[in-house]
Amino acid sequence: MIPFALWVLNEIFLYKPVFFFLALSFGALIISFGVYALIKDKRERFWPAYILPPVLFFLSFSFYSSIIISYFWIQVIFLLIAWFIFSYFQNIYYYFSFGAPEREVKIRRLMISGSFLSTFAIAATLYGLPIFLSWPFILLLLSFIFISLALFGQFFIFSKNITSEQQIFLGINILVLAEFAGIFYLLPLNFNILGLLLAIIFYLLLLLNDWRGEGKLNLQYLKWPIIICSLVIVFILLSAHWL
Repeated sequence: MIPFALWVLNEIFLYKPVFFFLALSFGALIISFGVYALIKDKRERFWPAYILPPVLFFLSFSFYSSIIISYFWIQVIFLLIAWFIFSYFQNIYYYFSFGAPEREVKIRRLMISGSFLSTFAIAATLYGLPIFLSWPFILLLLSFIFISLALFGQFFIFSKNITSEQQIFLGINILVLAEFAGIFYLLPLNFNILGLLLAIIFYLLLLLNDWRGEGKLNLQYLKWPIIICSLVIVFILLSAHWL
């Protein structure tokens, strides 16, 4: 029911742009109440964090749909939003209602893929907005810092206690991603390419953070992900249309 409601709200602002912010606000509220209804009796200390993944995905791709012109891809995005929300709610329902431990793994995988796509959509939107709006670079940078906090902070739902070390590395991840966002902003590339580049950096930081927590932050584990990500970035830069 919730995925269908969000799809309807997306279609409403597509045909009536004046309702854009109203539709997104209602969508975020629907998701929030849906998550609360599922886990309100489970005594989860950080239960509001479970709202972040679906809300981020919904808002990021809804905003992204507002800056692209292809009707086909807009409809694909709306269906992608509905599918992600359905999958997320299905997994947290089984996880909290039946205590299925394998669902935690599925939720985490879904969050990783969803946050990667959300980073792309958010970054592409923020890089594309200056085409329509005139705003200073510092505002763009502050937006990335705030959004990075939500992107990395959502993974704290798997932590029973948030340690000072986790808080320190959260700050480091936020600053690193924001710095790369500023660097990429200076490149004369299409906003979709810039969004993809930043999403790759986000994914690499997420891997490094996971391996740090597991005590695997060494050259053996770092070598291939860094090599592969570097090759992908180089390939994108060489094949992209500059200016």
